Amino acid sequence: MLRYFITLACLSTAGAREWELGIEGHARTMYESYDNIDFGLGPVADDDWIHQRVQLMARLDRGEAFRFAAELTWGEMSGKESPLAPPDEDEPDLLQLYLQGRVPLGGADALELRAGRQTLYYGSGRLLAAREGANQRLSHDAVLLSWQRGEDTRVDAFIASPVEVEPGSFDNASRPHARLLWSLYAVAPLPWGRDHFVDLYYIGLRDEDAIGIGQETRHTLGARFWREEGPWIHNTELIGQFGSIGERDIAAGAISLGFGRRWESLPWQPTPQLRADLISGGDDGRGTVHTFNPLFQANNYFNEGGFLSPSNLYNLNPLVSLKPCESVELQLGVNFQWLFSRNDAIYTPPLQPLVSPDPQGDRYLGTSFNASVSWQLRENVELFLGYTHLQAGDALEAVGGRDVDYLQSSFRVAF
Repeated sequence: MLRYFITLACLSTAGAREWELGIEGHARTMYESYDNIDFGLGPVADDDWIHQRVQLMARLDRGEAFRFAAELTWGEMSGKESPLAPPDEDEPDLLQLYLQGRVPLGGADALELRAGRQTLYYGSGRLLAAREGANQRLSHDAVLLSWQRGEDTRVDAFIASPVEVEPGSFDNASRPHARLLWSLYAVAPLPWGRDHFVDLYYIGLRDEDAIGIGQETRHTLGARFWREEGPWIHNTELIGQFGSIGERDIAAGAISLGFGRRWESLPWQPTPQLRADLISGGDDGRGTVHTFNPLFQANNYFNEGGFLSPSNLYNLNPLVSLKPCESVELQLGVNFQWLFSRNDAIYTPPLQPLVSPDPQGDRYLGTSFNASVSWQLRENVELFLGYTHLQAGDALEAVGGRDVDYLQSSFRVAF
């Protein structure tokens, strides 16, 4: 990524201090195509479109002590027959606008405060991500306080409200009276080996109109154990949820497992992995709600097609990553997916009930075959191509669902 800096010298009683103005951004054009979008159960069977996005950020830094950041975003979509979703298009608007200050506490400790509009991404994006695959990213109006020790240990506390995208210029706004998020999130190294880490977190959510049911107050507790460096990698997360929705109690949860091995000495450096998810669901209309809420999860949680929301299902996903050369990465994988409970809906992102399954029918949702290739042409230029074919299982076919094909290609230039 290319960056342009203007250095300003500011004199004070402490001597010369440097300010830096950094400007960076990117432009992305993406093509997407669906055959049998929403498994053929929606009003539009086949659809394709092109969306374009431009983001530009300016940052004024005074070392690590102070930062003022402003990021503009613009997006346009053409060719889509289905109704446009709010993240599909936006006239010029503010994606981020915040002030950040950092105070050393002695030794390796520091306290950092960031206030204003900002993007939030935690863990591997299972619960808090920035909606990268959509045309317009997700940001929050938030106040975030972070205690940091070196590069490995951090504890964040924040209160935030998601920003809703409106079609006009500079009209995006959050509604904290209707949707509010608060969290305590800690990341620390584990004692049993180098590069092993744990995330421990609590996330609270209040939503005045959850899935059209009524007010939801949901509390999420989780622990993530992970390692990204070294030959053996892993990413395992345990999540529990409780609270209330309408007049009913919530008891939900998820277990996500991930293990892999890098073989850097072999041709194409293969990295086979196995991922598995158990994500609760179940709703008899009277008692406790067991539907897991993935909050603000990454779009491509299971695969690039993003057909299903991570709610009310089991997922088994063997995959392999290959590097034919340093600038090209190829990924191949398969998703096998089953309903967790037949007394709940089949959900599409972002946690939208698509259809109720046959309560006496089969649980198998289908098999997805996934392939993607990423090519870094230059340091700041990337091409991406992804394809997913979902072969509908008995649970989908019983309610009229059909096979789905998804194709994505994108071109991204950073500057």
